Amino acid sequence: MAQFLIGTSGYDYPEWKGVFYPEEVKRVDFLSYYATVFNALELNFSFYGMPTAERMEGFYARTEGKVFFSVKANRLLTHEVDGNWKNYAEDFKKAVTPLQEKGVLSGILFQFPESFRYSRDNRFYLGDLLKEFCGFPVVVEFRHKEWIKESVFDGLEKLNCSLCFCDMPQLKNLPDMNIGELADVVERAESIKKTSVFVGPNAYIRLHGRNAGAWYAVNEGADGQKNGSARYDYDYSNEELSKFVPVINDAYNKGKKVHVYFNNHPNGNGAKNAKALKEMVELSNLLNI
Repeated sequence: MAQFLIGTSGYDYPEWKGVFYPEEVKRVDFLSYYATVFNALELNFSFYGMPTAERMEGFYARTEGKVFFSVKANRLLTHEVDGNWKNYAEDFKKAVTPLQEKGVLSGILFQFPESFRYSRDNRFYLGDLLKEFCGFPVVVEFRHKEWIKESVFDGLEKLNCSLCFCDMPQLKNLPDMNIGELADVVERAESIKKTSVFVGPNAYIRLHGRNAGAWYAVNEGADGQKNGSARYDYDYSNEELSKFVPVINDAYNKGKKVHVYFNNHPNGNGAKNAKALKEMVELSNLLNI
């Protein structure tokens, strides 16, 4: 069933006060306010620590069932894989099952690192992993271009899994996914009337920004910890955002569940850009959202 879901990757950013959250909104009420603006949220904390069913129940309660959730898979399943991965998979499934049962789990995002290349062992692992999550709405994000090939697309389709489209800098090893080219394909291809350019049941789009110079930079946060958030410090222009509108509408009209998440969180850019794109799509009069 076609849907249009839009939001941000994460929501608990104190620096969003005055940009997205009104000054009078307390941090404990951020999520409740968020639910009044967007209908979807991508949870990223689950990558760093294994989530629990109790915490997922809390997200549902605080949004009063108004928000759909995509949950990023824990790093023990994508970045730090060892012989216990099946146990970790069971833990993760138990955690997200409450959202699944309530009908608000819209995706489990497996985001693999650039070091996860197209090899025999990695192909077998990916296949085994996705089969473990049969019945869940699975989305795979690759950070190495070697995976962008028809055989991989076919394999994902057979497992009813979706491929994440990432808007990010066009660098040496990153997948070559350019939204301008995608929009041109949607506009000109005759076959597009019957098929979609997206793989799987979900048209899943993550906007990371186009900050090529800082993509591999490491910066120190306020807590003194090293992180790579500088790569996401990017503010999309209205012209750049407008390129996504025909792509979103095309996927929606072909029955895809459309997810759009902005991961360019520094300075509140993600929330600001998500609101702008949401308004553009609404004004296009092609979707009833």
